[in-house]
Amino acid sequence: MVGFLASVKDIDEATIASKVDIDILDLKNINDGALGFVGIELISKVKILLPNNILSVTMGNDINPNNNSNIKNLKILIEKEINYLKIGMFDKKYLSEHRIILEQINFKNTKPICVIFADQDFDLNNVEKLIGMGYQGIMIDTCHKNSKSIIDLLSQKEIKDFLKIVKSYGMICGLSGSLKLDHIQMLKELNPDFLGFRGQLCDSSKARYKFNINLAKEVSKKIKLEF
Repeated sequence: MVGFLASVKDIDEATIASKVDIDILDLKNINDGALGFVGIELISKVKILLPNNILSVTMGNDINPNNNSNIKNLKILIEKEINYLKIGMFDKKYLSEHRIILEQINFKNTKPICVIFADQDFDLNNVEKLIGMGYQGIMIDTCHKNSKSIIDLLSQKEIKDFLKIVKSYGMICGLSGSLKLDHIQMLKELNPDFLGFRGQLCDSSKARYKFNINLAKEVSKKIKLEF
């Protein structure tokens, strides 16, 4: 069964989204690049408000994740038992810094997920390296939110190969990046663990700003629909 990840920007959106059949609520600062960090205070409030929901958090846009601020935030969120922490791999020159983070931090029950980008230094050769470092899941996203989806940027073979590699290690694999309703059926057939959405859930996909519960229900229904 393919899961549904929905990105929300604040408590109001998280509350609305919790009324939809969504598998993972993803907390993201949508006004700050690909993986904007919403802050510890907001995450804490959502965790208290929705203690039974599976939550993921985007950890920011640092090219080098091995910095004091990010390490501090990771450790706090691990203690809060956030389910998934998403760390971006923006530049393969910093692969060794990802290794340091994963070796030095005890993630306990939290799963570190690496986000690689279809439009930024995409290289399938890095996938096995990232899993070998200790990431418990890998997802593809788009770095630049210019309406081009991963379907536009990658061939179906590249997506299939990505999923095959991650699944061969028994890790979590996800697909995101300006996905549209029309993409769901084709991507479901490739059997990722989840599909991630933001723009398609909003009144204006270009603005990516206002979460619409009816659009979210429409996406959920199409993902959950059996073949």
